[in-house]
Amino acid sequence: MEFDFIYNTDAKRYSLKLSSEQLALQCFLLDEFEPKASAYQPLLEQLQQLNAQSQYQWDGKEYRLTVQASEVVICHYALLQEGSPQMELDPEQDLELDQSQLYAECGLEDLLHLVQQWQQFLPA
Repeated sequence: MEFDFIYNTDAKRYSLKLSSEQLALQCFLLDEFEPKASAYQPLLEQLQQLNAQSQYQWDGKEYRLTVQASEVVICHYALLQEGSPQMELDPEQDLELDQSQLYAECGLEDLLHLVQQWQQFLPA
């Protein structure tokens, strides 16, 4: 997963830039947590405890992060119906969702790496 970290000195804002397929993950990380490294620690600790068979769910303000068998799904609550983000989509619909900031998928290892690097970039 490719990412860029940006600090705007004029606005004194930290920003994260991910690919268009990962916009929901970008929004999740920027909107659900304060821009401080310590804000991500509880999530990181939970993710680090997971193994290949683990299931985990983090309910945020606007997004739900679900881990199942080392696959991570970030889903906006607007897409959740009866508590399940599992939907049958054709590839075109899948791409539209990815780019709508409502849904994203990635591997657990990629997410761990991203959050650890992001923590190092942010102030304590």
